[in-house]
Amino acid sequence: MKLGKLLAGRLPGRRNILGVYAVVVLLVYSWTLVTSFYKLSSWMFYLTVGEILSVYAYAFSLDLLESTLMLAGVLFLDLTFFLAFRNMEEFQPRSILLALGILISSGLRLILFPDYEDIDSFLQGESTWWMIALPLALIVAVAGSKTRWVRKVIVVVAERTTIFLYIYLPLSLISLLVVFIRNLY
Repeated sequence: MKLGKLLAGRLPGRRNILGVYAVVVLLVYSWTLVTSFYKLSSWMFYLTVGEILSVYAYAFSLDLLESTLMLAGVLFLDLTFFLAFRNMEEFQPRSILLALGILISSGLRLILFPDYEDIDSFLQGESTWWMIALPLALIVAVAGSKTRWVRKVIVVVAERTTIFLYIYLPLSLISLLVVFIRNLY
């Protein structure tokens, strides 16, 4: 009971958390859709419409998990690492900048090194990439959230992207239901 009260006092407001989640959802789901549109024309030759929708159901289910884990990671960092920077006004910009840094870095890694079929060469640079990208994302998140105009822009973006929660979350719940039914039968 005491832990719940302690966490409730440290957690930011629901609106701020939803703003962060909306930006993460927009980035994760959009990445999935953009990358899948490149493959859609070839899928139409050997997959039925039901099988294509099934692929999207699995993808949206995974995106829901990925975006929820990203939000949990950002909240965990806010409760631990960013405790020294405890300013509720900076939570949303700091968290969004951190999520942007991680997701953009991940996307760049896949774009710049697309030949991950050769797993040894792909994994060889993985630790170096993330040892540079994560501290850089943390620095940008902390420094950017201190700048007033950056905070304003990010808060406006977070408010505008909340609409995507109304689109992607119901699709994800339907996708989870489809995945559950497909694996059950």
